[in-house]
Amino acid sequence: MAELECRGVVKSYGDRVVLSGVDLTVPEGTLTAILGASGSGKTTLLRLLIGFLAADAGTISIGGRTVADAGGVHVPPDKRAIGYVAQEGALFPHLNVAENVGFGLARPERRGERIGAALDLVGLDRTYAGRRPHELSGGEQRRVALARALAPRPAVVLLDEPFAGLDASLRAETRAAVLAALASADATAVLVTHDQAEALSTGREVAVLREGRLVQTAAPDVLYRAPADLDVARFVGEAVVVPGQAAAGTVVCALGTLRVRGAPVEGPVQVMIRPEQIRLIDGEERGVVATVLGASFFGAETVLRLELADGSGTGVSARTFDGAGARAGDEVRLSVTGPVTVYAPGEARA
Repeated sequence: MAELECRGVVKSYGDRVVLSGVDLTVPEGTLTAILGASGSGKTTLLRLLIGFLAADAGTISIGGRTVADAGGVHVPPDKRAIGYVAQEGALFPHLNVAENVGFGLARPERRGERIGAALDLVGLDRTYAGRRPHELSGGEQRRVALARALAPRPAVVLLDEPFAGLDASLRAETRAAVLAALASADATAVLVTHDQAEALSTGREVAVLREGRLVQTAAPDVLYRAPADLDVARFVGEAVVVPGQAAAGTVVCALGTLRVRGAPVEGPVQVMIRPEQIRLIDGEERGVVATVLGASFFGAETVLRLELADGSGTGVSARTFDGAGARAGDEVRLSVTGPVTVYAPGEARA
């Protein structure tokens, strides 16, 4: 496997700029998730990496070898040593599993060995080799698609929304199997998705693509706890945002005096709090008073919709694991755990 690197990649369709100066490094043997909303440029970036499109500017290199640049270098897709897993697997319906997996193998004498090894890698018994795609579950089809991508031992594996359309339990099971297979192969991989939970749970790093720009690339926990701006904060998870006044490592806002994450900030700010940081406390404890407007039950957790009782009409959400027995109309007291992230006016964007 090899490091994947993009520098200053630009792509336009006519007057519409789709990608604008994208810089991305995926270290060898790691997976980076590209997270973006529809229309953010994810598919275009993927097509540039594969070689289906030529960039207007910038360079793309794999293992130190330039495969695309605006000076005229454009290595064709079949010469880039890239494995590709398309949405919903895209298996050939008229071929069996072995024929699908072996489709891109160039050395016939070793096809059987490589096909069997690829099936082992993705956790499918070799008895699946003679089955047709319509005889497989959705999750099994995705594993076969990954086996097909891994069989030629590519330098980089690209996964385009590989778990789309699967139900929740099968999605989790298939994701775990795919990640295990990529790790066993020591693969350098890029996963493109619009699913925040998927990106945060799969990538060693997550790169957020917004309007053709990578606005933040970070480890999942850093991205979630310290987003680059409020747009990123709201995109990677639910965010409670209230105005505040910061000084000396703390911020005073409608939810109390809170610790600020990161370097001290002074002056007016926007305060970003995750709903799971807001907890209900015993009525005898001091805290911020709020009224419960409603509750949404999600199995393991309950999300409470609240309105602060300070007359400001400020609405917040609290995520709890027991619901604390709260019902609409109840008066409760709130506190905030852990440090919060703040944004000065010029940093908030949203």
